[in-house]
Amino acid sequence: MKRKQHDTFARAFMKLICFLLALILVFLLGASALFQQVLGKIHYTQPAADFGTRFSGFLTNLASDGFGKQADLIGGTGSGIVNILLIGQDRREGEETARSDSMILCTYHRKTGNVTMTSFLRDLYVPIPGHHDNRINAAYSEGGAELLNDTLRSNFGLHIDGNIEVDFSQFSQIIDLLGGVELELREDEAAEINKETGSSLTAGIQTLNGEQALTYARIRKLDADGDFSRTSRQRKVMNALMRSYRNIKWKDLLPLMDQLLPLISTDLNYGKLVLLAMEILPKLSDAQIVSQRIPADGTFTDEKIDGMAVLSADLDANRRILRETLLGES
Repeated sequence: MKRKQHDTFARAFMKLICFLLALILVFLLGASALFQQVLGKIHYTQPAADFGTRFSGFLTNLASDGFGKQADLIGGTGSGIVNILLIGQDRREGEETARSDSMILCTYHRKTGNVTMTSFLRDLYVPIPGHHDNRINAAYSEGGAELLNDTLRSNFGLHIDGNIEVDFSQFSQIIDLLGGVELELREDEAAEINKETGSSLTAGIQTLNGEQALTYARIRKLDADGDFSRTSRQRKVMNALMRSYRNIKWKDLLPLMDQLLPLISTDLNYGKLVLLAMEILPKLSDAQIVSQRIPADGTFTDEKIDGMAVLSADLDANRRILRETLLGES
């Protein structure tokens, strides 16, 4: 009798396990179909694989965490961070690629859920692998995101997990889709935006539409330090975009993504995108955001090289600063 009861319990337990596994499988298939529908709208700069290959890659990434081990670099497996480079370009009509006007490294800290945004000033003078020394933004026009990544790696020891590229005209559309961004303007900044866009903004906290925010992010001549203040404004816009994202209700998120994702290009594969979306998006609403720039104060001099006004920096010092701010090493 006891044996029969034991067998009955074992069969019931196995049925429960099978039922739970079936639920998990249905969830994974449903989630994968949803991710395929949503993420399939992004423009991928790498050749696209069929869905079966992409789903297989997702499972492989899930088992390994999706990022390669990189010895002695800032980032990669075991570092506790994910480095995504945002590249903004001001492409002119007829151009295939342009110099990267904006380069912001977004570092997600897995332990805290916080984000560090690091701007690389475009006039930073560095060795570009396989090319002559030049301003860092020339790397993108010479060899796209791949060469820009190689340049950041060779000069600063950065491991870049992936790139997201947005043209400035698309950047403006993204802001409009999110309902604008709230920024605090100085009087001269408001006047500059009004002059360029025909607006009537005033000093203080204002909600800017896409055209106004793009004009704000491009302002350079109002400050003596030029590109330093311009990149600071760019990070403020990015911070404001994240605040706008926090106000979006879940029911509105998918329709928004349907319009927003076609404006983005990336070299991240399907598996990595799924993992990052699952890991980062739920935590982004509570994330603290810290901003910095490279080169840091006290690590560079203004120079004229080959007729170009450039920033000649102590690359070793800036590498140490990045290790300290991104990895917490002193």
